[in-house]
Parts: sequence; C-alpha cells; structure tokens
Amino acid sequence: MTQTAPKAPTYSFHKELFNWDGMYLTYGNNSSDSVFIARFKYGRKPYKKWITFLCKNFTVQEYLNAANETSPLKAIEDKGYVDENTIARMKIQIKTLREVNQVLTQRLEEATK
Repeated sequence: MTQTAPKAPTYSFHKELFNWDGMYLTYGNNSSDSVFIARFKYGRKPYKKWITFLCKNFTVQEYLNAANETSPLKAIEDKGYVDENTIARMKIQIKTLREVNQVLTQRLEEATK
C-alpha cells in the first residue's frame, strides 16, 4: 500500500496524538498534519494494542517507511507484533501438526512390528 507522508516527524509516537474514527487510525496534531497509520476493516479492532506497540517500538518515520515498503500489518509484525487472530491460527496449526505426527507415529510403529 502506497501512502504519502506529509513531513513525518522522526520522534517517538505519543499516545495523545493518535486519532481513531472507528475504521482508520491516524497520527498527528490536526487533520492538516495527520498521517495514515492503519485501517481496521473486519472483526475486532485492536487499535489500542497497535498504539501501545507503536509507542514502544517505533519512531514515526521508521514506521511510515516500513509501512510504505510493505503494509501497515507487515511493518508491525516484522517488529514482533502478534494479534489474537494470528495466535488462534497458530494454535490450530500446532494442533493439526500434533494430530498428523500422532498418526504418522502410529503408522511407523505398525510398520516396524
């Protein structure tokens, strides 16, 4: 996703400068210097967790550059952010792998008898 970044400051994020309108998360003092951070379309909207993570792990310019190169979600995940949906998918994958492993182990034991 390509976005234009008007005079993005290089300092750390400050929680009080985020603006959430129900779908879009922006950052800035007012609408004229506000920059796009992320869009939350479906399901849960964990924008508060995003704000906390951004404040702890990025400068404004660092995040905008990373989001421009990839996407907002990829940029934040590359720094270690994991949301509830990702955790749920990972748990399902682990459960499936365990089940496959169990079946293969049983077949191997039967084949070596």
